[in-house]
Amino acid sequence: MKTAFKSSDRDAQREIITACDSQFLSFKVDTDIWTAWHYHPEIDLLLTLKNTGYHITGDYIGELKPGTLILNGSNVPHAFHPNEPSEGDPEKPAMLVLQFSEDSLGKSFLSKLEMSRIRTFLESTGRSYEFFGKTRDRVDGLMREMADQNDAQRLAQFILILDALASAPESDCLPLVSPIYSPSLNPINVDRIDKIKSWILKNLESTIRLDDVAREARMSAKSFSRFFKKNTGKAFISYVNELRIGLACRRIIETDASISEVCFSSGFNNLSNFNRRFKEVKGVSPRDLRAQYREQLDLG
Repeated sequence: MKTAFKSSDRDAQREIITACDSQFLSFKVDTDIWTAWHYHPEIDLLLTLKNTGYHITGDYIGELKPGTLILNGSNVPHAFHPNEPSEGDPEKPAMLVLQFSEDSLGKSFLSKLEMSRIRTFLESTGRSYEFFGKTRDRVDGLMREMADQNDAQRLAQFILILDALASAPESDCLPLVSPIYSPSLNPINVDRIDKIKSWILKNLESTIRLDDVAREARMSAKSFSRFFKKNTGKAFISYVNELRIGLACRRIIETDASISEVCFSSGFNNLSNFNRRFKEVKGVSPRDLRAQYREQLDLG
């Protein structure tokens, strides 16, 4: 049942998705459901695996249950409220998450003839959707398969998912957000976060000190740390490390530089710390990632 919802006046939290700065898409198997009222420029495709409860998408409240498939449009605030606590058990994942944007896919790529139907669909996603029927079943299966695929295979699977969504009949697709809905985002904070992000990207290969970026933001180091965490959900150093891991991934895949060279050229100053952080973010070591890609190339 469709229910209009008036959100509270408190600002939605801006989530920063670092993977989409260096990849076409981000795919995650989340063990928890994020209950914070948050938003991001990227489009979300979310498949609930185990929780029941409700979700809030813009000005809409809907049922949440295993199999619920929701697409959130760019900058549409949303939150999930399960009836039972999410325990974060890696053996019992809570949600499959696909995140991407028109920028991450590239305007040139989307302008190609083969992408015309998908491009038209993406232009309509500002209202967000829930999917049902055969479309939901098809996308459910494709997303579950992605958990065991490498990045290149996921990209091919992702195009199949977009095509399935773009081809969905009206009976399989429910718009969620009211046509007149306009999210209440703090424009000052959004602008400040975007400027900070741009500064970090320009200086990613150099030493980045908290005092330097705080000065750039015209804040004290303590105030900046608190502001960044509140508005992004990430600690500043975690965000920088994720960006550097993305940069390192490209160099591991695209060059023959040694892992040590990749480490130091990506802004890390300690090889053991680099290896540890890399595995935390990517799930494999730098050497194993390179070996996987070369194996796929040899098979091709």
